[in-house]
Amino acid sequence: MKTVSEKINQPFAVWGIVSCLLAVPGMVGVFYTPGMAARLTWTVISAGLGGGAVICWAGLFRDRRLRGAAGCALFGVLLAATMLEAVSWMISGKSFGYEFAMHFSVNTLRYALHGYEVAAVAALAYGVAATAASGWLTFRGPVALPFRRSGFWAVACLLGLLILPTPAGEALRCWGIRPLLRDTSEASEQEFERFGIKTDAVDRSEIAASPGRNLILIYLESMESTYLDETLFPGLMPNITRLMKEAVVFENVIPAENAGFTVGAVFSSLAGFELTDLQLSGRHGNDGINPVIGNRLGSLPAVLGRAGYFQSFMNSASLNFVGIYVILKELGYTDLWSAADLPEEARRQLGLDGIWGGCRDGLLLKLAFQKYLLLAREKRPFNLTLLTIDAHHPDGFVAKGGPVYALPGKEPSQLLTAIFRTDKAFGEFVDALKQTPAWEDTVVFVTTDHLAMNGASTTPLLRRNPRRRLIAFALNAGPPRRIAVEGRTFDFAPTIAELLGVKHNYRFPQGESLLGNPDSRRLAGDSPEGRRVLESYLRRKSGPGPGNVSGNVMKIVDSPYPAILIGGVPMPLFSEEYGILAYPKEGECLAVRLGPDGLAEAWRRFDAYGKAESFLRSPGRYVLAGRGPGPDGNGDDYYLAAGSPGAFRTVRAGSPVGLSLPLP
Repeated sequence: MKTVSEKINQPFAVWGIVSCLLAVPGMVGVFYTPGMAARLTWTVISAGLGGGAVICWAGLFRDRRLRGAAGCALFGVLLAATMLEAVSWMISGKSFGYEFAMHFSVNTLRYALHGYEVAAVAALAYGVAATAASGWLTFRGPVALPFRRSGFWAVACLLGLLILPTPAGEALRCWGIRPLLRDTSEASEQEFERFGIKTDAVDRSEIAASPGRNLILIYLESMESTYLDETLFPGLMPNITRLMKEAVVFENVIPAENAGFTVGAVFSSLAGFELTDLQLSGRHGNDGINPVIGNRLGSLPAVLGRAGYFQSFMNSASLNFVGIYVILKELGYTDLWSAADLPEEARRQLGLDGIWGGCRDGLLLKLAFQKYLLLAREKRPFNLTLLTIDAHHPDGFVAKGGPVYALPGKEPSQLLTAIFRTDKAFGEFVDALKQTPAWEDTVVFVTTDHLAMNGASTTPLLRRNPRRRLIAFALNAGPPRRIAVEGRTFDFAPTIAELLGVKHNYRFPQGESLLGNPDSRRLAGDSPEGRRVLESYLRRKSGPGPGNVSGNVMKIVDSPYPAILIGGVPMPLFSEEYGILAYPKEGECLAVRLGPDGLAEAWRRFDAYGKAESFLRSPGRYVLAGRGPGPDGNGDDYYLAAGSPGAFRTVRAGSPVGLSLPLP
């Protein structure tokens, strides 16, 4: 009779245990999708294929130590993919994609883990223990199959993992296949018309506009119309409910493609078109935003800037977060304020500490009111934009003390308390605005950046609403009314401009005012074909534009942010901490590959010039900016270089700003 140890070492027993170890993190994602049955099915299939791949791959090695190491290595890779996909499902309700890629970096990890500390420690412990267990099982187990059969089944299982919608397959399609299959063909005028894309937009430099009323634009973090449902959340948002009775309410707006997270939503709502893959550097990861893409197009801030508006943006989190500083500057904001980026002395005086800037929404709104009073005295139209943070998943942020909120018969909820307090602070903010002389000339437009994320503690209740929509309403914008026209995030820009009474000659590529009769064809733009057509138009509107006299020159500048000005278009000096702008430190090198049009196509930052060789391997033209030894092999000061590998022209100086060269 076989002992327990002998039974465990049987091939099918090893396969079953390894498969179960892989299935555990996959089960986490099951709870964050409405289609739980389908998700559960694919989780089981994925785990089974993964377990088979591990033991068959290990079976190729006759040496027990090699067998254990091989099984451990493959299991670790598959487990990492499964755990990361579970995180993606938890955040966005879908597998690997734009939301996950934009937030997956060392720079954002410290923010992303807040609120998930226990889960992160548990996941790390499980990952180490499960990987060690897989190594022990394959080390102890007998060679399961003859060499040929083991190789056949190993390949078959791996192919199944990569072809089917498993974590490994989704990762391959997201970061490997998707960029390679990107369709760069030019769209026809008929295709632009089919998706409601307006190709007659004037360049940003040609926008003409006259001012209307002042704007206070508020993005409420992760709130949605479901929170206004008194049957689910009684008395949660009494002030917003009260104020919406005197507002123009847009009750049928959902997130646009890639606007399911803050940066994508802010971009789309201000630019009037969706954020696309082209705005990324080319690796479909968080390398910062490429401002070259569609740089000749306008935006709501660009229109307001042409009309003479002073434009300020205030929020709690760092403006370095996923490169939002660059986005806001490119869109047209000139005055940017962040609680997290304040000098330490100023933070102490305001009592700021903790994650996301330590600035709770109540304080942000109080500071915004003081800013409003200052702007109102200037007798100049202004756009004051606020981004709140307290309702951020998983459980929100609240300061010690103050009112709390609990559902009937339940313990107080931190997330609902955060929403309750933000609603209270917002009501006080608007009531204070109404007492000022500038109120008559001010429109307050309020929206949520996106729907509540799947990781929010309120998700089970939110799913009871089959019709989840963004909160969107305008105060002091005319007679109260409710508008049921179907809209997307990109419709906010033209809608706000019309509410303000701003006259302009700009046509937003996708967005249309919800106050009229918008073209329904624009709503089909979130299809794969629609995205291809939009990207075609963005490429058409990229670059220095006709008549630009600086098209053949590049130089390092410090305004509007640290950048290499290439052909009149800035390439941000992103640091190794993605999204953060900084001049190169000692030894660092920023390598930029130029496309056929001479504009930045992709970039990487290295801690030494010698480590850039792999990036510079492909034939083509490159621009390098760094400090210390560079392509010329000497010097410890700043350099700017242009050319191709082995044929770089280099200039140096003690300061990076002002270094200049002709484009290669």
